This record gives sequence, C-alpha cells and structure tokens, in this order.
Amino acid sequence: MNTTIFYFSGTGNSLFVAKNIASRMEVCTVHSIASSVPTEQIGGKDEKIGFVFPSYYGNLPRIVRRFISELNIHPDTSLFGVVTMGAPMGMGNGCAVALEQALADKGLKLRYCNGITMPRNYILKYNPLSANDAKKYNRRANKRIESIVGEILADKSMIHKSSISSDYLYKNIEALDHDFFVDERCTGCGICEKICPVSNIKIVSNRPEWKHRCEHCVACISWCPEAAIQYGEKTKKRRRYHNTDINISELLR
Repeated sequence: MNTTIFYFSGTGNSLFVAKNIASRMEVCTVHSIASSVPTEQIGGKDEKIGFVFPSYYGNLPRIVRRFISELNIHPDTSLFGVVTMGAPMGMGNGCAVALEQALADKGLKLRYCNGITMPRNYILKYNPLSANDAKKYNRRANKRIESIVGEILADKSMIHKSSISSDYLYKNIEALDHDFFVDERCTGCGICEKICPVSNIKIVSNRPEWKHRCEHCVACISWCPEAAIQYGEKTKKRRRYHNTDINISELLR
C-alpha cells in the first residue's frame, strides 16, 4: 500500500514526525504543504494520505486548510492526520475537528487522527525549552510515533478530538506581524525570506520586511542564525528553538 504524507512545519517538529512516520511505512513519500499543490487526482482505493501539522491555538493552520481545499483526492483514499502540539495531549486536538470538517467539505472522510506532544516553540508567548530538554521530547515522540503508525497500518478508525475550539483566537493573525523587526545583528543573509512558508518576508535594502500574511509559524525568528529577529521587546532574552534533528536546508523554499 502506498502512503503519501503532506506536512507543514515551521521549526521542524512536524517534519521530524512526518519523516519518522514515513520511515516506518513500507512505501511512503513526504511532501511539504508549503510547496505547490498537486494538479492531478491523488490517492485511491489501496492508498493512504496523511497530514502532519502543528496545532495553532487549538486550530488547523490556515495554510493547511487552503492546501486541502485545493487538493483533488480520490474518495476511496484512507485519510489520517497527526497533530504536533506543545500542550498536553488532547489540549491541541481541537484542530482534529477542523481537519475532519475540511475534508468533509470535500466529501471526504477522515479515518484516523491523533496527536504527539513536542517541544513548545511559540517564542512569541513564552521561552522555548533548552536543546537538552527538547531532545527528551524527540525520544518520547519516537515511541509514540511507533504506536501511531501501528494503528494507521492496522486501519484503525479513531479521531482523538477535543471540545476546545479556538477560532476566535486565530482570526486576523496574518496582520499580527507588525511587531517583527531586526536588531543590529542582522546581516541581510535572507534566510528568513527563504524559510517563510507563505512568502511573507521580502528583503528590502538588506533588511527583511513582513507583508502581513503571516502564519505565525515562527520559522523566521527561530532559524535566524544571528538571533537578530525580534517580536517587540519580549523575545530579546528568550531562547531560539528549532528541532535539532532537522537541517535548515530541508525547510528552505
């Protein structure tokens, strides 16, 4: 049975999970949701398609919702989702409901969805974990991935839902990039522009400008090699986090 995984990842957590799921599948390909949408119909009776993505405010990232809306999926395809979240298991899985609805809107049925707790990385709200503490999450995640893959391969029907829905928290988030700026350490290297999944950053006069269609994936601030990107005053003393098992080249566009 062929499996295709579409992932969305800012700091690398969801890519880490997608790659580790794929490594346990017999035949599996992994594609970035930030790349182009397939133009032909995908899936089929004996095929699986999975979506791996982070929970944003207990919701489905807008880029994932848009991507799914443009896909042409064969109705007999077995569909699954795996949600990465910094909150305890279940707290972020309101987006399982959103994924189920996004697929239902296209006449498709979600068969399986579960979550994996990964290192908290939303630097705009709190100080991320240290590298050593984060590695412990990766080790625990691998054990959980093994269990989840077993359930997917067994064609288990289960959707781990939460009643918590946070649509109101996620509205107009694209305009909340006004507080991003760079300090004197910026070298104009352009990594922030290349790593942004929605092309929201443009280098102008050797400095990045944010164009107000932000996903708040925090890829730019997390991967800046000089830690020169700030979000207001709150991030100046906070650690930068990205998954150490992922190379930045895997996320650059």
